Amino acid sequence: MIHMPRRNVTRFFIPLIDVLILLFCIFLLMEFDSAREVDKQVEIVSEQSESLDLIQAELEQRTTELRQFEEDRPKLIELAELRAELERLRKASQRNLQQQAFVRIIDVNGKDGSISFFDDRRPKDPIVPIVGPKSAQALIDRHKEEAKGRQVYYYFLYPRTGRRFPTTAGQEQDYRTWFKGVANSLVKVGS
Repeated sequence: MIHMPRRNVTRFFIPLIDVLILLFCIFLLMEFDSAREVDKQVEIVSEQSESLDLIQAELEQRTTELRQFEEDRPKLIELAELRAELERLRKASQRNLQQQAFVRIIDVNGKDGSISFFDDRRPKDPIVPIVGPKSAQALIDRHKEEAKGRQVYYYFLYPRTGRRFPTTAGQEQDYRTWFKGVANSLVKVGS
């Protein structure tokens, strides 16, 4: 059996030795891999500094783009206004063309190449034959009067069959001569 020593100094050292042994055991249980942890922390810090550099570069680029956008904003607003004005002018031009055009259709007979006009204002005999320059001029004058300042345009509607009249160039030339004072769809020879 262990007896307590007689002197005070030894009484003090025995519990102290117990505490030191305990501290030594704790030291043995401590992690000796602190160098690896430091390396990990250094790696993390370097990665974060690289990402921070990338973020700063991107921020500078975005700031430059934002400055450029702010400089170009008046130009973009002006461009949008110009596009709207262009669209308005296109619509007005189309509307204006529709208001200015007075289109009439001249039918070309598929059998003999003669031409006629279908007049819906004459219910009994709606087909008006055009046999010469006088009848063509009378039709032109009537349509100009009906157009009330709009441009008269005659579209010559050929038959849909494979055979096309007028068969002679003379008939087409005659029709061109009769309708030379107004816009029409007759194709000139050589065009």
